[in-house]
Amino acid sequence: MDKVNRQPKTVESIEPTTRERRLDLRLRTLNRTLWRLSWPAVVENLLFTMVLVADTLIAGWLRDERMLAATALAGLLMFFMNAPFVASGAAANSIVSRCWGEYDFRTARRCAGIAVGLSIGLAFLMCFAASPFAFQVVRLLGASDAVAPISGRYLRILLLSGICGYPMMVTNAIIRGTGNTHTPMLFTGLMNGVNVLSSVILAFGLLGLPPMGVYGVAWGTVIARGVGFACSGSYFLHRRGVGVPLRYLFGFQRRMLARMWRLAWPILLERFGNSFVYLSFMRLVAGLGTTVLAAHQITLQVESLASMPAWAIGVATTTIVGQAVGARLQHIAETAVKRMMTISSLLMGLIGFLFVGFGPQIVSLFGATDAVIAQASVAIRVSAAELLFMAWTFIIMGALRGAGDTRSPLFVSVVSTLVFRLGGTLLLAHFFNLGLPAVWIATAADWAMRSLGLGFFFARGRWKHLHELEKLRFG
Repeated sequence: MDKVNRQPKTVESIEPTTRERRLDLRLRTLNRTLWRLSWPAVVENLLFTMVLVADTLIAGWLRDERMLAATALAGLLMFFMNAPFVASGAAANSIVSRCWGEYDFRTARRCAGIAVGLSIGLAFLMCFAASPFAFQVVRLLGASDAVAPISGRYLRILLLSGICGYPMMVTNAIIRGTGNTHTPMLFTGLMNGVNVLSSVILAFGLLGLPPMGVYGVAWGTVIARGVGFACSGSYFLHRRGVGVPLRYLFGFQRRMLARMWRLAWPILLERFGNSFVYLSFMRLVAGLGTTVLAAHQITLQVESLASMPAWAIGVATTTIVGQAVGARLQHIAETAVKRMMTISSLLMGLIGFLFVGFGPQIVSLFGATDAVIAQASVAIRVSAAELLFMAWTFIIMGALRGAGDTRSPLFVSVVSTLVFRLGGTLLLAHFFNLGLPAVWIATAADWAMRSLGLGFFFARGRWKHLHELEKLRFG
């Protein structure tokens, strides 16, 4: 077993660089490999969330509620626009990790180059095409007469950040696919530091500059994402990094495009479907009243923070399963998934205990009214039931995607969210008038059914053979 990590001498596609090594896939060192992959992904996700909170705080310090509303509306559109880049990054990560695992570095780099080249072109196209319609878009999202001019101008500036920010999502996903989660964490930390510093300087007019208000926050984001993509892109191209030749960004192969599209379209459809379900779900919650909606938003924020470690572990699972499948070590992939599930169960179990034991104290940190805190305290305790299933969902979904199966997660996600989250909320909260606890019971049922459905597809084992079938079809 200790010899599985030795590089074969007969692989014709090797392009030697100092970084060409896959993960340590030996069983006796697997726990160390899992830890080395997981903790940087957790930190990176925390850093990304913290900078979003920091931007909101800076906008709040401007003491103008229109500024806060403007940033929220613009941020919503930027989130919806990132769906194609999430899909292409996940598809490229899957192919790169499997090719890296079998030492097929030429194919891995060619896929990486095509994915990043496409993401740069698409980012330019989408951001410049959306810019002339910024004011109409924020109106469509419900901006008032007082907020629309500010939000529209803020969005136009923020769209410039997407030109670098969206391709950086893809380059970071590819770097993770090579087994390196540490470098994307460092780049994200640097980007976030630049973001906060430049936003504060520009928004409040420090260092002798004129104060720009909320527009300074937007320009700070543009500067930070430019710095982040410069670092990520340099590592992506450098011989001591991923080592992708610059010409690969402009050389599009029909077979590779078809291979990537086969993996990307289910993720893209799933992302759009989840966005639709989320908006529909929020309309159902809003129909329960303002107090319920406010309590739900607080619970949602706490749940989002609690889910970050599980999401990051799922990201690490994608890489290790992909490389193990590429190395034809499916038994290592299965063992890794089981150990990741054990780790996440312990972690999320601890967080669930905190939710149940200290729910009122946690939600009171948000400074809401007594009525809102009372509702949110019940909701957060109910939400503790979903944490374990959520973690399992992220891990098994990551494993299936790493192995090249993106259709099973799409099927499970669509069925579960429509039937259990939307259907359950409509039935329990509106028909039986059970209020906010029913909303979170339906949410917990959704995560439980997703984990069971994905567990079925993983246990069936078809994912073990998809890489070889994909190679036969696309070369």
